[in-house]
Amino acid sequence: MSETWTIAELADRATGLLRDSGQRVNGRVREVPSERLIRWYTTIGLLDPPLTRRGRVALYGRRHLLQLVAVKRMQAEGSSIAEIQITLAGATDTMLAQAAGLPLDPPTAPAPPPAPSAPPARPLPVPPLPTAPLSAAPPPTAAQPTAAAPPSPPAPDPRPSPPAHPGRRPQEPGVTEGAGPRFWARRAESPSWPVHGVRLAQGVTLLIDGAGRPPTEDDLEAVLAAAGPLLAVLEERRLHEGSAT
Repeated sequence: MSETWTIAELADRATGLLRDSGQRVNGRVREVPSERLIRWYTTIGLLDPPLTRRGRVALYGRRHLLQLVAVKRMQAEGSSIAEIQITLAGATDTMLAQAAGLPLDPPTAPAPPPAPSAPPARPLPVPPLPTAPLSAAPPPTAAQPTAAAPPSPPAPDPRPSPPAHPGRRPQEPGVTEGAGPRFWARRAESPSWPVHGVRLAQGVTLLIDGAGRPPTEDDLEAVLAAAGPLLAVLEERRLHEGSAT
């Protein structure tokens, strides 16, 4: 079974790999991941859900480590969370390893030398095959398949067609007579201000309308910490997908 880690051990391993490789800091993101950021990355889909659980403790694997290091490296290079989500959507383990700058598989100990092979065994004598009698009858031939008959044409519909009304233009399929202008013929007006979304929990997203800048990681951590009472109310009233039934 592959090695698994708790969320704290996953954060420590990612921190060690980033610091050993001389991770750059751009001033907008944290240099190393925290447990709270790992949970948030899992909520917004940057990290896969945990592999399994040991009681109430979530366990993570090698792919989670590749995802976490790849996200922090791309952030250090100036990519936003939205750009990273698009780039890493559906990424394979090989693509994640290239983005993280890590080997696909962890280094393993060298395999022991092979044991000396035993001398080959002497082959056993093979008895001669019995000969068939000369008067053997030839095998029966398989019956040739008969060609399938062509399908018969469908019977005509005996019901008469509805009479056409003179002087009335044929109605287009799917369009009701007397309907107003088609709503899809009008071009929707897009807002002239940016809208940023912060996913607080499963099925709960906070929209920030008209912000002058995208939220940073420090902003997101503060918003997530302040959203605790709101999520408790939604949980109590069963108003989001994660509520108990």
